[in-house]
Amino acid sequence: MAGLKIRPRFTLEIDRPVDQVIQELRRLLDRSPTVCQGTVANHYVILRVPDGESHFWSPRLTLDLREEGGKTIITGLFGPQPVVWMMFAGFYLASIFLGFVGLMWGAAQWTLGLEPKALWLLLASLLALGIAYAGAFVGQKLGEEQMHFLKGLVDETLGSTPPSATR
Repeated sequence: MAGLKIRPRFTLEIDRPVDQVIQELRRLLDRSPTVCQGTVANHYVILRVPDGESHFWSPRLTLDLREEGGKTIITGLFGPQPVVWMMFAGFYLASIFLGFVGLMWGAAQWTLGLEPKALWLLLASLLALGIAYAGAFVGQKLGEEQMHFLKGLVDETLGSTPPSATR
Protein backbone atom coordinates (compact mmCIF):
# COMPACT_ATOMS: atom_id res chain seq x y z
CA MET A 1 0.00 0.00 0.00
CA ALA A 2 2.78 2.38 -0.89
CA GLY A 3 1.55 5.86 -1.67
CA LEU A 4 -1.99 7.11 -1.74
CA LYS A 5 -4.38 5.63 -4.27
CA ILE A 6 -8.10 5.87 -4.72
CA ARG A 7 -9.52 2.68 -3.16
CA PRO A 8 -6.22 0.79 -2.56
CA ARG A 9 -6.20 -2.94 -3.33
CA PHE A 10 -4.06 -5.93 -2.57
CA THR A 11 -4.04 -9.64 -3.42
CA LEU A 12 -2.99 -12.52 -1.17
CA GLU A 13 -2.56 -16.19 -1.95
CA ILE A 14 -3.21 -18.56 0.98
CA ASP A 15 -2.32 -22.28 0.82
CA ARG A 16 -5.61 -23.39 2.40
CA PRO A 17 -9.13 -23.98 1.08
CA VAL A 18 -11.49 -21.01 1.05
CA ASP A 19 -13.84 -22.50 3.68
CA GLN A 20 -10.98 -22.81 6.17
CA VAL A 21 -9.88 -19.22 5.52
CA ILE A 22 -13.45 -17.99 6.06
CA GLN A 23 -13.61 -19.89 9.38
CA GLU A 24 -10.34 -18.28 10.50
CA LEU A 25 -11.71 -14.83 9.68
CA ARG A 26 -14.98 -15.64 11.51
CA ARG A 27 -12.96 -16.63 14.58
CA LEU A 28 -11.10 -13.31 14.41
CA LEU A 29 -14.39 -11.42 14.48
CA ASP A 30 -15.89 -13.62 17.22
CA ARG A 31 -12.93 -13.59 19.61
CA SER A 32 -11.97 -9.93 19.40
CA PRO A 33 -14.93 -7.58 18.82
CA THR A 34 -13.03 -4.80 20.61
CA VAL A 35 -10.15 -5.12 18.12
CA CYS A 36 -12.04 -5.60 14.86
CA GLN A 37 -15.67 -5.75 13.80
CA GLY A 38 -17.23 -6.91 10.58
CA THR A 39 -19.43 -9.34 8.74
CA VAL A 40 -18.99 -12.52 6.74
CA ALA A 41 -21.35 -13.31 3.87
CA ASN A 42 -20.59 -16.21 1.55
CA HIS A 43 -17.13 -15.50 0.14
CA TYR A 44 -17.07 -11.84 1.18
CA VAL A 45 -15.73 -10.45 4.43
CA ILE A 46 -15.99 -6.83 5.55
CA LEU A 47 -13.67 -5.67 8.33
CA ARG A 48 -13.71 -2.33 10.12
CA VAL A 49 -12.31 -0.80 13.27
CA PRO A 50 -14.55 -0.94 16.37
CA ASP A 51 -17.11 1.82 16.88
CA GLY A 52 -15.20 3.30 19.83
CA GLU A 53 -12.08 3.83 17.72
CA SER A 54 -13.67 4.81 14.43
CA HIS A 55 -13.91 8.34 13.12
CA PHE A 56 -15.39 9.94 10.03
CA TRP A 57 -12.46 8.88 7.83
CA SER A 58 -12.11 5.33 9.18
CA PRO A 59 -11.69 2.80 6.38
CA ARG A 60 -13.32 -0.54 5.88
CA LEU A 61 -11.67 -3.50 4.24
CA THR A 62 -13.68 -5.70 1.89
CA LEU A 63 -12.20 -9.12 1.19
CA ASP A 64 -13.29 -11.19 -1.81
CA LEU A 65 -12.24 -14.84 -1.40
CA ARG A 66 -12.13 -17.36 -4.22
CA GLU A 67 -10.59 -20.79 -4.52
CA GLU A 68 -8.16 -21.73 -7.28
CA GLY A 69 -6.42 -25.09 -7.26
CA GLY A 70 -6.86 -25.76 -3.54
CA LYS A 71 -5.54 -22.30 -2.66
CA THR A 72 -7.48 -19.24 -1.62
CA ILE A 73 -7.00 -16.02 -3.53
CA ILE A 74 -7.99 -12.98 -1.47
CA THR A 75 -8.56 -9.62 -3.10
CA GLY A 76 -8.70 -6.84 -0.53
CA LEU A 77 -10.22 -3.45 -1.26
CA PHE A 78 -10.04 -0.50 1.12
CA GLY A 79 -12.78 2.06 0.95
CA PRO A 80 -14.63 4.57 3.06
CA GLN A 81 -17.65 3.81 5.20
CA PRO A 82 -20.92 3.88 3.20
CA VAL A 83 -22.00 7.25 4.63
CA VAL A 84 -18.74 8.85 3.47
CA TRP A 85 -18.99 7.14 0.10
CA MET A 86 -22.52 8.48 -0.42
CA MET A 87 -21.50 11.97 0.71
CA PHE A 88 -18.72 12.07 -1.88
CA ALA A 89 -20.98 10.60 -4.57
CA GLY A 90 -23.62 13.25 -3.81
CA PHE A 91 -21.02 16.01 -3.85
CA TYR A 92 -19.63 14.81 -7.19
CA LEU A 93 -23.14 14.56 -8.65
CA ALA A 94 -24.10 18.05 -7.44
CA SER A 95 -20.85 19.52 -8.78
CA ILE A 96 -21.31 17.88 -12.17
CA PHE A 97 -24.92 19.10 -12.32
CA LEU A 98 -23.78 22.63 -11.44
CA GLY A 99 -21.18 22.48 -14.21
CA PHE A 100 -23.73 21.23 -16.73
CA VAL A 101 -26.19 24.00 -15.79
CA GLY A 102 -23.42 26.59 -16.03
CA LEU A 103 -22.33 25.29 -19.42
CA MET A 104 -25.85 25.23 -20.88
CA TRP A 105 -26.84 28.59 -19.40
CA GLY A 106 -23.56 30.16 -20.51
CA ALA A 107 -23.97 28.73 -24.02
CA ALA A 108 -27.51 30.14 -24.18
CA GLN A 109 -26.26 33.57 -23.05
CA TRP A 110 -23.47 33.47 -25.64
CA THR A 111 -25.78 32.51 -28.53
CA LEU A 112 -28.10 35.37 -27.54
CA GLY A 113 -25.20 37.78 -27.78
CA LEU A 114 -25.06 38.34 -24.03
CA GLU A 115 -21.99 38.13 -21.85
CA PRO A 116 -21.81 34.43 -20.77
CA LYS A 117 -21.53 35.08 -17.03
CA ALA A 118 -23.05 31.68 -16.21
CA LEU A 119 -19.84 30.01 -17.39
CA TRP A 120 -18.46 30.92 -13.96
CA LEU A 121 -20.66 28.11 -12.64
CA LEU A 122 -18.67 25.69 -14.79
CA LEU A 123 -15.44 26.97 -13.29
CA ALA A 124 -16.92 26.73 -9.78
CA SER A 125 -17.98 23.14 -10.40
CA LEU A 126 -14.50 22.18 -11.63
CA LEU A 127 -13.02 23.76 -8.52
CA ALA A 128 -15.49 21.85 -6.32
CA LEU A 129 -14.61 18.58 -8.06
CA GLY A 130 -10.91 19.24 -7.48
CA ILE A 131 -11.53 19.98 -3.81
CA ALA A 132 -13.54 16.77 -3.41
CA TYR A 133 -10.83 14.75 -5.14
CA ALA A 134 -8.16 16.24 -2.87
CA GLY A 135 -10.45 15.65 0.13
CA ALA A 136 -10.54 11.95 -0.68
CA PHE A 137 -6.75 11.81 -0.38
CA VAL A 138 -6.77 13.82 2.85
CA GLY A 139 -9.33 11.40 4.31
CA GLN A 140 -7.30 8.43 3.18
CA LYS A 141 -4.20 9.87 4.83
CA LEU A 142 -6.17 10.39 8.07
CA GLY A 143 -7.31 6.74 7.95
CA GLU A 144 -3.97 5.32 6.79
CA GLU A 145 -2.94 3.98 10.20
CA GLN A 146 -6.22 2.09 10.50
CA MET A 147 -5.77 0.72 6.97
CA HIS A 148 -2.41 -0.72 7.97
CA PHE A 149 -3.96 -2.05 11.18
CA LEU A 150 -6.74 -3.90 9.31
CA LYS A 151 -4.29 -5.28 6.75
CA GLY A 152 -2.00 -6.40 9.58
CA LEU A 153 -4.89 -8.23 11.27
CA VAL A 154 -5.58 -10.14 8.07
CA ASP A 155 -1.90 -11.02 7.66
CA GLU A 156 -1.61 -12.10 11.30
CA THR A 157 -4.83 -14.12 11.28
CA LEU A 158 -4.07 -15.95 8.06
CA GLY A 159 -0.30 -16.12 8.45
CA SER A 160 0.01 -14.54 5.04
CA THR A 161 3.03 -13.03 3.44
CA PRO A 162 3.13 -9.50 2.04
CA PRO A 163 0.78 -8.85 -0.89
CA SER A 164 1.66 -10.75 -4.02
CA ALA A 165 0.17 -8.01 -6.16
CA THR A 166 -0.58 -4.43 -5.29
CA ARG A 167 -2.35 -1.93 -7.53
